[in-house]
Amino acid sequence: MNIIRKVRLNFDSLDELLLFLQIFFLITILPFLIKLLSIPRLMKTLTPETRKSNGALIHRELKDKIVKYTDYILSRNFLVYKSSCLKRSLTLYHFLRKVDIDIQICFGIRYKKFFVGGKGKKKIEGHAWLLHNDEVFLEPNEDMTRTYKMTYCFPENNESKDKDNRPGVH
Repeated sequence: MNIIRKVRLNFDSLDELLLFLQIFFLITILPFLIKLLSIPRLMKTLTPETRKSNGALIHRELKDKIVKYTDYILSRNFLVYKSSCLKRSLTLYHFLRKVDIDIQICFGIRYKKFFVGGKGKKKIEGHAWLLHNDEVFLEPNEDMTRTYKMTYCFPENNESKDKDNRPGVH
């Protein structure tokens, strides 16, 4: 009975519940897809055929729901439902493109210095984020994202813009 009440309080329609379940399913299988597929193959698999929505309001409402559900599931911090920039970015990429929001997913690296026994060491760190209109999109910490050097972006921008002028590239 408690579950039914929570569903009624958090979902205004069956479509919203189905969207939540689809996001939950994708997050559940993502670790397996990441291990089994190369990055280009994974990106082709996660890039949906787009469907046109009925306007900006629906775009914004769907975008907000997709972000809300994704962040909620990843905040559970249990088994595969632990938050990571990769899972979050891949999930948002898939579902936002599905509702015809033109975004790219980018991957980058940086060196992080740390000290062991008084000696400085460097370690490579990776990060994934989204771009919309060549701007960092839906990222909790845009400034931190800009400290990463972009190594791969999908889909590649076919315009004649210089890749080194995009956010996150140094």
